[in-house]
Amino acid sequence: MPEARALSVEAWQHSCPQCGYENGFHISFRRPVPRGAGRAADEEVAVWLICPSCSALFDVGLRTRLSPVARA
Repeated sequence: MPEARALSVEAWQHSCPQCGYENGFHISFRRPVPRGAGRAADEEVAVWLICPSCSALFDVGLRTRLSPVARA
């Protein structure tokens, strides 16, 4: 699994710091804790940014919890 680089959000972050692409990002979700670990964090996912041009991954620290429907 590729690792994401930390990205600090300053003002409006719409361009890729790696390649300079300027039209925003795609998003992806990753579970920081493997499923079945038996912990409450098992429901938490990280939201990563992906550059559509160079595919660089960035972690801005955004985390969320899945609804029961999405956890199935």
